[in-house]
Amino acid sequence: MSKPIALERALLGLFVASGFAGLIYQAIWSHYLGLSLGHAAYAQTLVLAIFMGGMALGAWIVSRYGVRWKRLILTYAVVEIVIGVAGLAFHPLFLGYTDLSQDTVYPALDSIAAVRAWQWGSAALMILPQCVLLGMTFPLMSGGYLRVAPAADGEILGGLYFSNSLGAAFGALFATFVLLPWIGMPGTVATAGVVNLAVGALAWVVARRVDDGGWTDGAPVATAAAPVKPAAADDVPYFRMMVVAAAITGATSFVYEIGWVRMLNQALGTTVHSFELMLAAFILGLAFGGLWVRRRAARIGDAVAVAGYAQVLMGVAALLSLPVFAQSFRWVGAMLGVLPRTEAGYALFSLGSAGIALAVMFPAAFFAGLTLPLFTMALLRRGAGEASIGRIYAANTLGAIAGVVLAVHVLIPALGLHLAVTLAALVDIALGFLLLKRYAENVTQRAYFASAILCLVVLPMSLLLGRTPPEALASGVFRTGVAALTDDTEFVFLRDGKTATVAVFGREGTAVIATNGKPDAGLVLDVNMPPSGDESTMISVGVLPLALHPDPRRIAVIGWGSGMTTHTLLGSDKPEVVDSIEIERAMYDGAMHFGRRVTRAYTDPRSRVHIDDARTFFSTGNRRYDVIVSEPSNPWVSGVASLFTRQFYGFLGRHLEDDGILVQWVQAYEIDDPLLATMLAALASEFPYIDLYRPNDGDVAVVASRKPLPPLHEAAEPGSPLHAELRRVGLGSVSDLAMRRVGTQAMIENFVRIAGVDIHDDFYPTVSLQAPSARFRRVGSFWITNLISTGMPVLEMTDGRVPLRPNEDVMQGRGMPDEMMQLPRVAYDTGIAMRQGTMPGVAMELEELARELERLRALSAAPVESADIGDWLQAAAVVAEFTIAHIAREDQVGVWIEPTWIDLDGQPEDVRAVMAAYDATARRDAPAMLAAGRAALPVVGPDAPPLLREHLLVIAMLGALASDQPAEALRLDREEGRGIPVGRDSNYGFIRSWLLAWADRPRR
Repeated sequence: MSKPIALERALLGLFVASGFAGLIYQAIWSHYLGLSLGHAAYAQTLVLAIFMGGMALGAWIVSRYGVRWKRLILTYAVVEIVIGVAGLAFHPLFLGYTDLSQDTVYPALDSIAAVRAWQWGSAALMILPQCVLLGMTFPLMSGGYLRVAPAADGEILGGLYFSNSLGAAFGALFATFVLLPWIGMPGTVATAGVVNLAVGALAWVVARRVDDGGWTDGAPVATAAAPVKPAAADDVPYFRMMVVAAAITGATSFVYEIGWVRMLNQALGTTVHSFELMLAAFILGLAFGGLWVRRRAARIGDAVAVAGYAQVLMGVAALLSLPVFAQSFRWVGAMLGVLPRTEAGYALFSLGSAGIALAVMFPAAFFAGLTLPLFTMALLRRGAGEASIGRIYAANTLGAIAGVVLAVHVLIPALGLHLAVTLAALVDIALGFLLLKRYAENVTQRAYFASAILCLVVLPMSLLLGRTPPEALASGVFRTGVAALTDDTEFVFLRDGKTATVAVFGREGTAVIATNGKPDAGLVLDVNMPPSGDESTMISVGVLPLALHPDPRRIAVIGWGSGMTTHTLLGSDKPEVVDSIEIERAMYDGAMHFGRRVTRAYTDPRSRVHIDDARTFFSTGNRRYDVIVSEPSNPWVSGVASLFTRQFYGFLGRHLEDDGILVQWVQAYEIDDPLLATMLAALASEFPYIDLYRPNDGDVAVVASRKPLPPLHEAAEPGSPLHAELRRVGLGSVSDLAMRRVGTQAMIENFVRIAGVDIHDDFYPTVSLQAPSARFRRVGSFWITNLISTGMPVLEMTDGRVPLRPNEDVMQGRGMPDEMMQLPRVAYDTGIAMRQGTMPGVAMELEELARELERLRALSAAPVESADIGDWLQAAAVVAEFTIAHIAREDQVGVWIEPTWIDLDGQPEDVRAVMAAYDATARRDAPAMLAAGRAALPVVGPDAPPLLREHLLVIAMLGALASDQPAEALRLDREEGRGIPVGRDSNYGFIRSWLLAWADRPRR
């Protein structure tokens, strides 16, 4: 290998690694600063502005002073080493900064302006020095390389741009898919620091050899480019135009990037994975643009002409990206139609998502990647000197800042995503023609007019074919696999907000509000119709604090959704103020279309809405509340999972009064039990008193406090509008709420213990990284459902959950989860049938239960014959499964206690042993359960029905646990349970694991 080639490969390799580390910093800093600044649009803009502004300042410093520095590559090595040291120190520094802010600074500040000034100023100080140094790397490396091979300007600039961008694309993916799941944010940022240190050390070696002539021997590194013209006085306007053009293309590129990401969120889903795939696709386009320049630089005679055509083609490609995006919904739907809903299927879905992102982004990004090297080449060949490298880079970066601000705060809210991208494309096209007309030298009329015709053809095509119908935008195809809503869907609102696209649509009397295609709330507009499941949850989290807190005067609600929770809270005269914090203004505006269903949220003077991020809002003004209700979107949505961490719960705890209550809504669908457990573990780590409620089939509501929770009381006066709203969803009484109560802190701790998970932590974002796969796999949390629906009184004997006695309101069960509504009703109907011989509704509800109940009564009319023992045992087990746990002890008389449907005298030993075990369980007599269950197991023998044997084992284990004999429960499962396999359709494998975890829990 020749020495020039060795030098070239060494420098390019170093810059790949440098780009790899640089993108890790950008991604991780956004996570870190989001924890202090929040995730609102202005906070996101600020993070990007600090990052890009620091880069621009660093590039300007090199352009201003670099010409005086003799050893640029050595300086580059020093800069990389300093960046690496700062990377290693970042996490401990951030922890100290967070403690200082929360413990000292925020309590001392009494104005919002002062808090924001501290947040923004301190955030800038946290990352600005490193950003400045990162901005110096490209001009330092480029300038140092050009001094070695001054004739190879294009090859060097294009090669370095390609290698740095390639490393950046790989860094974005590696950080999200490998480092964050493996070592969390602290390890990831430290990894970037180690990479910088290694790059700096190797660059030091390279610099020493270059300075010693060891790698050059005076030979050029690449083929000579076009001759460099001497600078002239009238070149100043030309120089300025190249700098302005670099700024403009930087701005339009970021308008594209933000617009594309926002659009693709609606097709691919708003997840951390999809974002990084989109970012990598965009950067990869830039990289290959640089590679094109590198390979053709020696043949480029007029760099401005090529840059002009590149600008025109970038605009054309951006226009064409809109029709491509419009088709992406069909592609996603097709993928979901054929891919298995497994981990392997999710990996293929991610690959397909990357392909779609490339189809939308890559062409325009490729042409954007040409521009910066070409503008720099033009200045170098005009005699501007190596300082032009830093000037162009700085201008491009400053333009990127302007593009971010314009896109997020002006263009997208004012014009929408489609027109924002279209306008940026037209600016690029106009800039390209200006460069071709006034500043290029080798432009033929034919090529010029051909470019104009191309633009005139593509623009109307983009305007016509690039308009994605709202039925696709709101379809949530990434969840459902259906690329469009039905034609009878009526849209009443569709707006591209600063952070999300919000749609409100209706069908058959139900209105839905959706964010980026993901429904966040659905309401039935006609109160004479049955409520939706969402209504039950939204009203539940609103009524629980009213029914628990004795004096809820100051209340905060995180997340607006439909406005129903705020509306519910304001139905009581107790609250003096309800502060609702919503990150997206379009959500608040869209929910107005729910009309009278949420009118108090909009018209009551006690309602105050704040368009802000929750962390930022609570940090300003040192606010404290009696109640905080947190109802964010699904945890798989990017940025949302940070509202379920121990740090965030500790943060909210500091903003609650001493007897304050936190109510947390958690979606238990599209997420598995271990992920739900890690979020519950975070809550339990900060609040010692917790009650868990189940408002509907797919959601969980958790009430938490630092003091013992008071008993439930009536939340609304009978006859009031609020009381009527509560009755409609089955929440009109204390009994209704009590029936939805599942467990306490002990139950949650056991839930976490059996899952074997760590506490969800800001710096180890397990949920945001794993939940998208869970959503794709269509998993759900079933453990809570299993605990409620199991036929043995597991929660009652361990955590004290007692089944309620029936009353008219409770047994209507309106809005209740199936397992909490149907099972108690069926159980009481079955109890009536067992006592009286009639079967009100049971046969129609559950055919198997009716059949086994009839068989049980028939076989029990006389002593059971030996030939019928197996059938009797099976029937008894099925009927017990539907009754024992769901009928209160005092209502078991005539059913399993002193049963009227069987004469025990003369019955075989098997029957009497089983009845004794069920009798003890119906009485909730722990010592008798232990004795009877243990005695019945050998009597019925291994040939008994599996469900019955599982019952007897669980009865004995429950008796042991309730008798404070955990060691006996463990022994029973180890010895007796060894010969009792879990039935194929049984959930008793989980129940047994639950009891083992309960037996092994720490004693207090």
